[in-house]
Amino acid sequence: MDSTLKDILVPIDFKAPSMNALEYAINLAKRTNGRIYLLYVIEAGGILEDLFVSVDEIVKVTEKVKEKLQALANQLQDTHHMMVLTRIERGRPSKKILEVAEELKPRFIILGENHQGDDTPQVLGATVEQVTLNSPVPVITTKGNYKDFGSQMVVPLDLTKETRRQLVSSIAYAKNYNTKICLVSALIGGIIFTESRIYRKLKHARHVLTENKIEACMKLFPRTKVPPYKRVLEFADEMNADLILVMTHQEGFTFDNYIGAFAHHIINESKIPVLSLTASASSQSYGEILKDLLDPLGVLAPKTIRQQPLKRLFRKNRK
Repeated sequence: MDSTLKDILVPIDFKAPSMNALEYAINLAKRTNGRIYLLYVIEAGGILEDLFVSVDEIVKVTEKVKEKLQALANQLQDTHHMMVLTRIERGRPSKKILEVAEELKPRFIILGENHQGDDTPQVLGATVEQVTLNSPVPVITTKGNYKDFGSQMVVPLDLTKETRRQLVSSIAYAKNYNTKICLVSALIGGIIFTESRIYRKLKHARHVLTENKIEACMKLFPRTKVPPYKRVLEFADEMNADLILVMTHQEGFTFDNYIGAFAHHIINESKIPVLSLTASASSQSYGEILKDLLDPLGVLAPKTIRQQPLKRLFRKNRK
């Protein structure tokens, strides 16, 4: 893996969700020999509030945060023997996280979901929603004290073109982290399993995974009144998976095919970490892995990655 893709960005506010996300990031960084960037965003208020906050007050708050953040970094370096860097920004958290991610190009952003309240099952925290929908790099959202990076990943597939990017990304992660991939989908009509397009797509995708020496399984649920995202969560629980990979744009199961809908449910209701990819973030996953990628059935070619020199690769593999 490219050394520039080993850094992990962890937005921190010292509350339990972000500290749990940090624990997850530490274990991941140990596997990749990467660095951790701790980012604290001092949230700026509205224009009226800013007018009444003196420069001295801003400096005092910033210095206090800086001391606390550096103490945490020093503790982590001493305990885990890894490089931990700190950064403080002032502004809207989601905007600053995205700006720093664009600048640093980390391998992952690790976010702790801390939205609370009566509407928690329906509404994501604003920061998590904005970052997962717009991040230039992969985002992992965590709930609770979940420490291990996925050794078994669930990948929901549908019939949209984004599935190609999703599959290539899953191959990249499986290769880098020795991950088993479990493909899952759900029928939306009354068609027989073996005659459905999604069944053939799952079979072909599994074949691509096994050809690339990745342990794989698949599951196609029959049509029911249960929403597909719930089927995915049930499957993840059944497989004892520890990571779910979703695309946050144009994914879904056909009837749920608008920005963020399917991903929103998965991120918000999953008990295990969720790896979210925007289209731009998914391209970060390709890298060197594509040089040796096998696609004997042409599942991925040639539209998988526009702007990537794949035509010759896939033509060669199909000979």
